Amino acid sequence: MSEKLIFEYSSLGRKGYSLPECDVPEKKNEELIPARLLRQKETRLPEVSEHDVVRHFVRISTLNYHIDKGIYPLGSCTMKYNPKVNELVARFPGWAEIHPFQPEETVQGSLKLMYELWNYLAEIGGVDEVTLQPAAGAQGEMTGLLITKAYHQKNKQGHRNKVIIPDSAHGTNPASVSTAGYQTVTVKSCANGLVDIEELRKLVDGQTAAFMVTNPNTLGLFETKVSEIAKIVHEAGALLYMDGANLNALLGIARPGDMGFDIVHFNLHKTFRKSRRKQINREKRAMALIGKRKIRLASCTPSTVTSGCSCGPILTSGRMGRRA
Repeated sequence: MSEKLIFEYSSLGRKGYSLPECDVPEKKNEELIPARLLRQKETRLPEVSEHDVVRHFVRISTLNYHIDKGIYPLGSCTMKYNPKVNELVARFPGWAEIHPFQPEETVQGSLKLMYELWNYLAEIGGVDEVTLQPAAGAQGEMTGLLITKAYHQKNKQGHRNKVIIPDSAHGTNPASVSTAGYQTVTVKSCANGLVDIEELRKLVDGQTAAFMVTNPNTLGLFETKVSEIAKIVHEAGALLYMDGANLNALLGIARPGDMGFDIVHFNLHKTFRKSRRKQINREKRAMALIGKRKIRLASCTPSTVTSGCSCGPILTSGRMGRRA
């Protein structure tokens, strides 16, 4: 790399800060901190000036490829421009400085916003229950798959160990499937870029836990036979999972729950944070909300399934839960 390590700029005794005089009685560390927690050696930190630090990290930042320098087209994970005002709002103290253990009466504004978001997403997704727990798309996938696993275990179908995904699936899909303890089965696409229905029919069996599909898919194409796919999957006792990476193309036009999807995750930063026009073959991803339908999944919600895992929105639809 063309830039040196910060340690290489270090010079003994150099500082990049100054502290005010102490206005309280001083005590030695040994009097305040148990001996077992004290360092036995000095911390090895670089001794550099403020200018050294700023210039070093600015130079490093220019080596990164990012949305302020350009864009690369990578299907549903294309870097999207988010207006800078959104970054500012996300850093408001009412969001950024909340502590997990704050008294509930001090965070009512944030709770109200989350509750309203919950209801908006339930309506947009055509689902009955939403969790805002996942904080990223892959976490949303993981949460949805753990809901799937809990659902089958509850119904004494824990032997189901396969999740089918299309060959056009986003790379995190098979990774999430494996992490959740499932076996990945790939279904081929037709020449038109859509799921091969007959091939899917052959692959779905009593071992299938779910079929995981993005709609529109990573090629920017709508799966036109979703109703038929839902029928095949549900008749086999499996769940239909929608990766909502490209939800922008459906927003306000169609709802995943109405199509027969049981679980769907939203990627909020792609779908809602960008100023947009209706675009058919453009995709955007967001935070990772998950929603689920009433599908008998009511007792399989993330609080039960993920036990404290920090994740983003998941929606579960029609056959599963309850609406506020």
